[in-house]
Amino acid sequence: MSGAVMRRFDRVLLVSPHADDEVLGCGGLLARLADDGCEVHVLYLAVDGMNHYGLTQPTTFVQRTAEIEEVSRLLGFGYEIAYGDRQLTERLDTVGLRELVDLLQERMDRLRPDLLLLPSGDDYDQDHAATFRAGFAAARPIGSQFGKWLVPHVMAYEMTKLQWAADPMGRSTAFVDISAHLDRKLEALAAYATQARPSPHIRSGEVVSALARMRGAEIGVHGAEAFEVHRTVL
Repeated sequence: MSGAVMRRFDRVLLVSPHADDEVLGCGGLLARLADDGCEVHVLYLAVDGMNHYGLTQPTTFVQRTAEIEEVSRLLGFGYEIAYGDRQLTERLDTVGLRELVDLLQERMDRLRPDLLLLPSGDDYDQDHAATFRAGFAAARPIGSQFGKWLVPHVMAYEMTKLQWAADPMGRSTAFVDISAHLDRKLEALAAYATQARPSPHIRSGEVVSALARMRGAEIGVHGAEAFEVHRTVL
């Protein structure tokens, strides 16, 4: 998926546990897909106002949704929020797995995406692990002849914090060249002003850029994003 040979996708569904995970994991890919005319849909699970480490004032739900609106404009995607202002941030593991699976399966059957993007199941964050588990179950291999949409391509996105996970990037890896879209990824990251932290915080622009440069060097380009491949139908 490097350079001009990246596969053409018509519809993409990205599941983001919280607002900003989509940018951290694959903001460059989202911008590139939108520029190529792909219909990109982001499903945010939990969006809340809350207190954050390192900030003296709590953020509000209104602030968070305003940030999402700006980021969606910058990167060119549509979105919806499953659990808005429900105080479920960092508590998605308390939502029944059956409920999450049903929610994600309904979106897959309705949107019929070519590509499903999930957070890594190796993430130490319980919300990310719960999201991956539900998304992976919802994408189980049941064909359309049985009334369910089988997403042909399923991948998990990487974040800087995964280096703290027990098995970072534990499956086969795909790379996407985002050299021409890295600046937009960083601009979108900055638009999440309530989440911004200075370097060397793992969510800072400098650290996110450093990971993109490192992944780019692995495929001989200036910037890239890496993904775990769980299924790809050729």
